[in-house]
Amino acid sequence: MLTRTFFARAPLAPSQFAPLPLGAISARDDMRDRLIALRSGLLSRCASLFPEAGAESVWFGGTLGGGMHAPNLLEAMLLTGALLGDEELTREALRLCSLVVSSQREDGSFGAQGETFAARGRMLRALTAAYTMNADKHILTFMLRYMKYLRNTLEVCHLSAEDAAHTADTLEAGLFLYNVTGQKAILPVLTLLERQGADYTSLFHAFPYRSPISRTASAEELLAALSNEDDEGYTHHLVRMASGANLCEGLRTSALCGILTGSGKHMSAPEVGLARLNKAHGAVCGGITADPLLAGTHPSRGVSAVSVCELAASLETLLSCNGGENSADQLESLMYNAVDAFFAPDGHSVQPVQQANQVLLSRAERFPLCGEAANLFSVEDGDALCALMGAWPRFIQHQFLLSRDDGLCVMSYAPCTVRYRLQGATVRLRVSGNYPQGGSIRISVHVSENTAFPLRLRIPAWAKGASAAVDGEILSAAAGEFLTLNREWHDGDEILLTLPMSIKTTTCFHQAVSVTRGPITYVYAPKTTADGLCAENNFAAALVGEQMTADDHGILHVRAAKLPGWGMRGASCDQPPIDLEDIGEAFEAELVPYAKAAIRLAVLPMI
Repeated sequence: MLTRTFFARAPLAPSQFAPLPLGAISARDDMRDRLIALRSGLLSRCASLFPEAGAESVWFGGTLGGGMHAPNLLEAMLLTGALLGDEELTREALRLCSLVVSSQREDGSFGAQGETFAARGRMLRALTAAYTMNADKHILTFMLRYMKYLRNTLEVCHLSAEDAAHTADTLEAGLFLYNVTGQKAILPVLTLLERQGADYTSLFHAFPYRSPISRTASAEELLAALSNEDDEGYTHHLVRMASGANLCEGLRTSALCGILTGSGKHMSAPEVGLARLNKAHGAVCGGITADPLLAGTHPSRGVSAVSVCELAASLETLLSCNGGENSADQLESLMYNAVDAFFAPDGHSVQPVQQANQVLLSRAERFPLCGEAANLFSVEDGDALCALMGAWPRFIQHQFLLSRDDGLCVMSYAPCTVRYRLQGATVRLRVSGNYPQGGSIRISVHVSENTAFPLRLRIPAWAKGASAAVDGEILSAAAGEFLTLNREWHDGDEILLTLPMSIKTTTCFHQAVSVTRGPITYVYAPKTTADGLCAENNFAAALVGEQMTADDHGILHVRAAKLPGWGMRGASCDQPPIDLEDIGEAFEAELVPYAKAAIRLAVLPMI
């Protein structure tokens, strides 16, 4: 593990925080159990399910095709191995990294001949993680040679329109490389990428996609137009730039361009773009509707796993940017609702596209430009499966950041342990509690010697009335801000943080509401048929009033009433009705966490 963290060097725009190296953070308790199950289950099966993602891939000297699967899986292996202290997994992941590095060609390129720019960028992201784990200088040499290759290539031939949409990973790796080495020759290469890449910044500020893309053209019309024009045509441009996954990646692109150039327009674009995406296409699970194009706020439109993973990666990058810590609330919502729900209850399969109001799992043409199996839990979709393998490990790795004043910042409170050297002392912080089910969190401090450093605790925007108890002192904490504890720490000190979790309803679609408690969205889970894949007839219900109570098991108790007139449209739940004249008898009902119910209604009318 590296023993230092790298902040932005001049002339890059300075940032307040920086991520810690792999190995500094370890998962604990429930989160560790989650990663162990992932490690022994889907993560270990990926290479057999998709051989091009494993040791037989051309990335590692094999003969099978390249693409994004192997880089995504390799990054997941590195992160999971570090968080679990799994030496076997780490050793295998680093071996694969060495094969990538040793296969670099004389001109600096790597991977299969004709490999996509996006896939090479994703492999750079994995190698960057590997370097923070083992400080192998061969990785730096490899990345410097590739930067030289890019400069020579891009000065002669600009990025294609498709490659231009995927510069984020290469930009991020290049900025990391510059911060480590200080080699100024890297900056002109990154400037070329900024200039030739897709202009997400202008798109977010203007944002033309304020309604579902399906209102512009049907899937049939889009496919017909695509077949009759070249890659530079309008329809190709629309499909690229209205892609939910690309736009989620684009948030990261704009942020990185802001770090590179210092441009206020770049720096403000992620916040502006995220707000507009959420308003026009936001889903109650924390993601945006993308199936795969932007699809509005209808709760039966799809949220793709790939778009969610790209959004999570962008929000994690934003945490290190000035003001980007405000994205942490949405990141938590995304992880604890959408990402968790993509995994089947038994953990053996994943769902490529999910719905907020999801009352039937079946093979059907639900989403434009998606296959008919998109809503089923399976292991058939390699893009979704390999992307999801790294989602939880990346999130845990970004729970702690280092601050410029040689302190630590806690962005989220899932159980973990962080070890790092601050002010010449070895510091170990242990986070425990049942977050996010409850808001009582204990942070134990262990230091090799009495040491003064600032510890910043992020207080979520929903945690009104939060407080922290430190050494007998009770400190109030403002929601949506940091509580900074700047003091001398002694071995055995403890912080007891209380984040009140009030129940909140939010109007979201056709005057229907979503229900949240802390970062968790709650849903009504109707009774299902024997196979559990379909809600029984007359599944629909409305909330009656706003009186809700939570029990000790994290279940919300509410009053509800049946809505006999609300049913299906095709293979999906119809939109929540506005006219609530046909109302059945009221009854006592329970709301459960979003990810605990594959058959669910997350957006409900309220009487």
